[in-house]
Amino acid sequence: MQRFFMKAYHVLTVPVSIVFILSSYRIHPAYRMSWPRRLWLGLRMFRNKVMIQTGTSYKTHLAMAAKLLEMPPEMVGDVVECGTWKGGSAANLSLICEIVGRKLIIYDSFQGLPAAVPEDREGKHYNVGDYRGSYTEVRANIARWGAMECCEFVQGWFDETLPKDRRPVVLAFVDVDLEASLDTCVRNLWPRLESKGYIFIDEVVGVDYCALFFSERYWQQYFQRRPPGLIGAGMGLALGDYYIGPWEERHDHPLQHAVAGAYTRKDMTGVWTYFPENAGVPKAL
Repeated sequence: MQRFFMKAYHVLTVPVSIVFILSSYRIHPAYRMSWPRRLWLGLRMFRNKVMIQTGTSYKTHLAMAAKLLEMPPEMVGDVVECGTWKGGSAANLSLICEIVGRKLIIYDSFQGLPAAVPEDREGKHYNVGDYRGSYTEVRANIARWGAMECCEFVQGWFDETLPKDRRPVVLAFVDVDLEASLDTCVRNLWPRLESKGYIFIDEVVGVDYCALFFSERYWQQYFQRRPPGLIGAGMGLALGDYYIGPWEERHDHPLQHAVAGAYTRKDMTGVWTYFPENAGVPKAL
């Protein structure tokens, strides 16, 4: 019975979620996103979530779509996905890339997760090869449910492929599970990110994991700047409301409300402890 109510809730709230998340006065008129087009995009993303095995919500994909739709067409840069599994999120990102005229670059080993180094606190939760989607399978899923013509695949481990690429990025979706892989992706993608570009992550309830984006030592050591922080991850309870921020743009999103609880617990921590100089450089995904 509980599973029935959960599934019914997710299905019945699809139109509401689409309307709330894509309600923005900042969507650029060049993309001609009428409400029928917005609803159609959202329904396709929900369908893809059902049809392709993925660990991320279509609502996250809609949030990324909203940010891309708000960017002017003349803003230079590609969309990046690090870690694609079966290609579900990539299929949805390719749909929005088709609309906004951007390339989607998909980085993945297509071998699943690598062996975790001892210093990686997330490693105990995974096995080597977890979340493996073959290159053929991912391409087939995107070809059937997404927009293959927008996609470019970069096969290999992140620490081998990302340092070789210098193309500008407007939005990156980093779904990589391990601390070592997150470190590799952030350090290689941040210099490529445009001034108003975004990095989205999926591991949103791991306070330690999210702490990277608040670590003064990390951002001073590698980028000589203050940490950028992270909206909505590791601190907010999504109690049926929708707000994708930032706060200063709240008047442009009339149906979104920053109503969420937040909590801490005495046995929690929020400290980033992975620094490869102290442990030897791992083989990141």
